[in-house]
Amino acid sequence: MRDVILRLQHFLTPRRLTYAYLAGGALWLGWLLSMLLGPGNRDLAGHLIGADFMAGYTGGKIVQLGRSPDLYDLSFQHTLQQSLVGGTWTDFEIFVNPPFYALLFVPLVHLPYLVSVALWMALSLAGLALSVRIWDSERPLRSSLWALTWLPVFATISYGQNALLSLTLFSLTYALWRRGRPVAAGLLCSLLAYKPQLLLGIGLLWLLNWRRDWRALLGLSLGGGVLGSLSFGLMPEASRAYVTFSREVLPGFIAWPGYPLWNMHTLRGFWLLLLPGRLPLVDALSLILSALGLWGFVRFWQRYRGNKALLFAGAICLTLWLTPHAMIYDWTLLLIPALVFWNEVPQWRERWRALYALVWLATFISGPLTYVQLQHFPVAVQLSVPVLAVVFYQAYRWLVVENSTFFLLSETN
Repeated sequence: MRDVILRLQHFLTPRRLTYAYLAGGALWLGWLLSMLLGPGNRDLAGHLIGADFMAGYTGGKIVQLGRSPDLYDLSFQHTLQQSLVGGTWTDFEIFVNPPFYALLFVPLVHLPYLVSVALWMALSLAGLALSVRIWDSERPLRSSLWALTWLPVFATISYGQNALLSLTLFSLTYALWRRGRPVAAGLLCSLLAYKPQLLLGIGLLWLLNWRRDWRALLGLSLGGGVLGSLSFGLMPEASRAYVTFSREVLPGFIAWPGYPLWNMHTLRGFWLLLLPGRLPLVDALSLILSALGLWGFVRFWQRYRGNKALLFAGAICLTLWLTPHAMIYDWTLLLIPALVFWNEVPQWRERWRALYALVWLATFISGPLTYVQLQHFPVAVQLSVPVLAVVFYQAYRWLVVENSTFFLLSETN
C-alpha cells in the first residue's frame, strides 16, 4: 500500500489536480442548465428539482395543515405530495425524521416550492462556507472551491438534502467545545437528533472523556430532552406514531422495492449488496468490522486525547464507519477530518492529498458503477466502502502506529 500511495503522490501534479475542477464544474453546469431549461418544477430529465427536499417540505405542510397526527401516515404523505408536485409524479419521498424536524419546514411551506427549495440550497451553501471557515480560517475560499468539486457536496445541494446542515451543526458544536462552552456545545449537537445515527462518534468521544466532558454530555442530554418534550407537547399523536414507525417500519426500510441500495455507502450496505438474502452473515460481518473500528478509535483517543481537533475529526470518521445508514451525501461530513488532518499535520500534506484523491475518485464512480452491476448481476461491490476502509487504515497507521514524534508534540500542546 505504501508503494501505491507514493506513486499516487507523484502522479498528482498541479496540472492533473485541475481535472477535479473540470469534473466538478461540468457537474454543476449540467445541473444548473437542466434546471433552468426544464419545465416548471422539473429538470430536463423530468425529475423534481431538489426531490429529497420534498420529504421535509411534506412534513412541514402536514403540520401547517393541522394534520400532525397523520405525519407518518404514508398514504396521506403520498397523496399530499402528488397534490404539491402536480402532474404525473411516480416517486415518493417519505418523511421519516422525528416530529420536531417537520417544524423546521413550516416557515418554508408558506413559499412556493421552487422558492423554498432554492432558499434551502442557498442556506446549505452558506453553511458550507461557514463550516469551512471554522476548520480552515487561513484559506477558506480555496477549501470551499475544492469542496464544491466533491460529489457528496454536489449531491447534497442537487438532491435538496440536509447533509450540509449536519456539517454546519457539527462545526459549530466543535467551535463551542473548543472555546470551553461544553454545555452549549452539547445543546447544539442535540439538534442532530433528526439523524440520531450521526451522534454515535461524538457521543462516544465525550463518554471516553467523561471526567472532562460531562458538561457536554449534560448539554446533549438536556437538548434531547427538550426536543422530545417539544415533540410530545406540540404533537403527541405524531410523536407516538413516530415511536411505532421507528420500531415497525424503519428497520425494514431498505428492503422496500425501489430503495436505492446502490447509493448507500456503509459497511452494512456493502455486505447487503454483496450477500443479498443472508442477513445474519451481513450483520455478523458488519459487527466485526465495526468492533475493529471502535478498537482503532479508542487507541487513537489514547494517543491524541490532548488534541481536540484531531479527536473530533476521529469521531466523525468513526460515525461514518459505524452508522448503519449513510447515503453518498452523508459523506460530506468527511470534510471535517480532511481539513483537520491537512492543517493539524501539515508535514504530511502530500500523503493526505493522495488519500483524498482516492476518496474523491471512489465517491465519483462508486454509486453509478454499483447501479450498473445490479442491472446485470444479482450482487454488486460498492467500491467506496473498501476504499474508505483502506484510507482510514492508512491514516490510522500514520497517526497512531508510526507517528510517535507527533504524539509527543500533541501531548505537550
